[in-house]
Amino acid sequence: MRTYKLIVLVLIIFITGFGLYVKTYYKSLFNTLDPKDNEVIKFYKINEDLTNKTNYFTWLGQSTVLLSVDDKNILFDPIFSMRASPFSFIGPKRRIPLMIQLADLPRIDHVFISHNHYDHLDMPTLKTLQEYNPEIIFNVPQGDKKLLTSNYLNNVKEFKWWESNQSESFSMTFIPAKHWSARGFFDRNASLWGGWIIRFNELSFLHLGDSAYDENFKTYKEKIGDIDIGFIATGSYFPAEIESDVHANPQEAVQISLDFDIKTSYGIHWGNIYFSQEPTYEPREVIQELSSLNKKINFKMPLPGKIIQI
Repeated sequence: MRTYKLIVLVLIIFITGFGLYVKTYYKSLFNTLDPKDNEVIKFYKINEDLTNKTNYFTWLGQSTVLLSVDDKNILFDPIFSMRASPFSFIGPKRRIPLMIQLADLPRIDHVFISHNHYDHLDMPTLKTLQEYNPEIIFNVPQGDKKLLTSNYLNNVKEFKWWESNQSESFSMTFIPAKHWSARGFFDRNASLWGGWIIRFNELSFLHLGDSAYDENFKTYKEKIGDIDIGFIATGSYFPAEIESDVHANPQEAVQISLDFDIKTSYGIHWGNIYFSQEPTYEPREVIQELSSLNKKINFKMPLPGKIIQI
């Protein structure tokens, strides 16, 4: 009987401690489990053959961006699965269908991952991409290489914050953001998270897949120089008491664009996989209103699947 009581006591202590741990460090999980039942946003179905097309980009939902410059094709944070989850039958589900199938993508040369959350690092998608593109290169934050190689992915390059590398036609730099990482309950911040600066000869890009606002962004321009086009996360921000430490609201997303002095920014990470409570079109409406009131703001909110020439 004494042993039984001891076991019960240990279980109670463990469950209580684990509950406090989750409530403290995974508070956004509760927002994720009960997202607002939002409407499906409008989107463009991509029927065009992209095989020989270059110098364009298209937002494919969440933080997934297909960028093609000078015949080099890049995917940021690709997720083509139906759920952002370790399981196929449960977890946050995409609200809009795929605008293009993986098999219909052009040849992909590089993949860039901002961090290892399931809506940004989608292992089934990465595996399929490698099947279609055996020479593909995966660029990931420090701490995530082992995850990819253990899933039989090749050509994986790992980056520390502010580390740069040069490919045959462009340079890449991994920069810090204000966010976090985890694939489970016990690996919080075991890997890095951030954004990517990609520089071709005449064009420069920033992909900031997920971040709260950070005053330190004001100092980044001195380190990274001019940015022509930015892809900035604008969703998953409400309620603020849960999300403000890890996700920028639309006003803050605009401020990030101004801090980086980006010539033209485009909103991503809204209207697809919901982890929070804001109305569907609110990010788009707020940013469009801000842009109409301030000529210094050049921040566009295209619908997913729209092909934009550069």
